[in-house]
Amino acid sequence: MSDDLLLRLGNRIRTLRKARGMTQVEMAERVGIDRSFLADVERGKRNASILNIALIAKGLELTLAQLFSRLS
Repeated sequence: MSDDLLLRLGNRIRTLRKARGMTQVEMAERVGIDRSFLADVERGKRNASILNIALIAKGLELTLAQLFSRLS
């Protein structure tokens, strides 16, 4: 189940990032994280801390609730 959640979250982040016209490099620079870390999160390979997820949500101009709203 946890792997599935990581994949769903990663896919949601990727979809939202692309919808905003941002590359991984642009998004990573915007939120102050490494591009390879973001790539791992988007592929569901990294279990990011809530602090990093909060940075990503802010970079997407979303609240945490909005980011997680379509994961269930």
